[in-house]
Amino acid sequence: MTKTAHYAVIAGELAPGSRVSDEKFSKIPDIIRASFQAVNRMAAEHGQLKYEIIRMDEFLALSTDPVHSIRSLVMLFSAFRFLSHKELKERLELRICEGIGPVEFAQDHLRESDGTAFRIATEGIKKMKRNQRINVFSGERSLDDELDLTCSFMDILIHEWSDEQAEAMFLNLTGKNQVEISQMLGISQPAVNRRLKAAHFDAVNKFINRYETRLKSKVPV
Repeated sequence: MTKTAHYAVIAGELAPGSRVSDEKFSKIPDIIRASFQAVNRMAAEHGQLKYEIIRMDEFLALSTDPVHSIRSLVMLFSAFRFLSHKELKERLELRICEGIGPVEFAQDHLRESDGTAFRIATEGIKKMKRNQRINVFSGERSLDDELDLTCSFMDILIHEWSDEQAEAMFLNLTGKNQVEISQMLGISQPAVNRRLKAAHFDAVNKFINRYETRLKSKVPV
């Protein structure tokens, strides 16, 4: 890594207010790990996320391609939603802050690394309101103002997803069409269409496309 290149660092945790028994809570690290594995298995190469679980319900992740990191981030939200429901029969959510910037002090382990992007992410998640689920900071004022607005709308959509909608959304974000998704889930194509519409997949994809367009002109690689 160099000091001039930019990266996306993700600080995340189980969303505040999630109430699970001690037995179920012990399974949270495995579900977080499975969610990252699902993203890395299905995402394009530029969407891969290096990750570490640093406590039972807290994690760090890094993307070497900040422009395309947001798709993987939304996939992570959706994967955790449907996987936690399948495993625990609970409606659980993550809270995530992404910081974009250089990583001046890179180590093999993320928890031992430091730099601008790490500080933006870790300080940003501490400042997020209790009901916030996603926020992104680039350090560029005008871009951050726009991201704050669009992330506030994504908050609403993510919070409203059912586990079934989240699973369909996850597959949609991998580029699968509705027929392919119906075959993978064992349901009809009209059923897939209803789930995606209820998850507001058009709005989600517009958010991702806008993010990628804005970052391409702002972030050095």
